[in-house]
Amino acid sequence: MLQRLDKNVKGFFLPIFLTILTFSSLILPHTTQVVSYAQGTSSYDVYDFVYVDVAAITYASNVSEGYFEVPINYSEPHYTQVARVFKVGGDVVIDSSGNSTVFKTPISNNTRGYVVLNITLTRESRKELGIVTQALYLGNVLLYDYPYPQEIVEKYVLQPNKKVVEVVVPLFEEWMRSKLSSNISLGKVSKTYLAVWAANYIYGDYLIKYNVSSIPRSLDEVLERREGDCDDKSRILLSLLWYYGIPAKIQYGYVYLRFNYVADVYGSLTRFINAGPHAYVVIYVPTVGWVSVDLLAWARLYNPVLITGESTYSSVTSEDLEEAKKFYTSFKYLELIEIHESSKLPEDLIRDLLNNDLVGRLERMFSEGSQETTTVVTNTTSSTTYPASTQHTSTTNEEVTNTEITPSSSLEVFSVIVLAFGITVAMLALLIILLKSKHR
Repeated sequence: MLQRLDKNVKGFFLPIFLTILTFSSLILPHTTQVVSYAQGTSSYDVYDFVYVDVAAITYASNVSEGYFEVPINYSEPHYTQVARVFKVGGDVVIDSSGNSTVFKTPISNNTRGYVVLNITLTRESRKELGIVTQALYLGNVLLYDYPYPQEIVEKYVLQPNKKVVEVVVPLFEEWMRSKLSSNISLGKVSKTYLAVWAANYIYGDYLIKYNVSSIPRSLDEVLERREGDCDDKSRILLSLLWYYGIPAKIQYGYVYLRFNYVADVYGSLTRFINAGPHAYVVIYVPTVGWVSVDLLAWARLYNPVLITGESTYSSVTSEDLEEAKKFYTSFKYLELIEIHESSKLPEDLIRDLLNNDLVGRLERMFSEGSQETTTVVTNTTSSTTYPASTQHTSTTNEEVTNTEITPSSSLEVFSVIVLAFGITVAMLALLIILLKSKHR
């Protein structure tokens, strides 16, 4: 009886556990934290945000022109972002002559200006999260094993960095083989499956220890010291994915979460409120589209993010660093970036908007008392970006500017497993009782 019962339990345990694990991983991240009051259908969440960016140049060695880096219009089947101008003031000029709207501002002494946008974000995060879950927790080695469109490959599979190929690839493949069954080789798994595990390797501390820095680092320095933040890790991951022929790009944006932090870059200060500046990699999944593999801050997978741009720039050289330092030390500024849900605007922000006093709001935020009480509400760290002379594509000033939030997913992953295991044990206990009753 006990031996037979043991076989029944073994036969039921694995499928029950995997089923509950899948279900738990899909629902738990949306119930463990409250970061939004999004409205939507059972498949899509819809958010209405107000984005505020206020800047003041306190010193400039020479007059030049910059622009505000703000959320853009972005469209995918499961992630759509629409930006509308609500208010612009000070020395800001709107330039709509090109393919996109640019908010220009002179970089000169005593320049003041602000941009306020309404952002509507519609997303189907469960779609992206489900793909990551199937790869990491369910071991679906043939996940979306379909060919890529040729035009996607030509545009988003570029030449990988030589140092990444020499150093990172052998270490990753050794680590990856230890995760696969002995009868499965790397060549037998789908590229989607491989991409998710590559993200797990890079965004985890398996190779590069997480260490945020407001000063940009070269790729050689990151690999030598084995330390880096989201920008550094994302650039390495980009080259690693390209090596295996996986279309990928880096997205930049502000992750919406409880956040209040002042960042210092070469003496210039930016205060972020509910806006965690971040860089992460998205991969192209056949028949689906672009999917986040951000296992560092779970951008798009769990936390909504206001996308400001994307890039395929994967290397930072010492020359890039020198040019960035020269740019950021040529002027000093104060900047305030904050994100709020439209239905939850703070009363003081409403008052400042009505009174056209956003520059005054900036000054108050950086008053002596405000700086003394500045704290990071969640376990996050950040560094700033500032309007540069070109749009956020692959220009040096933008690409070597670090933007970061720290890892926050370990507890959620552990909670998913514990919840699934607990429910499974409870169901098995019920099964044992039923079997005992049947054989009496």
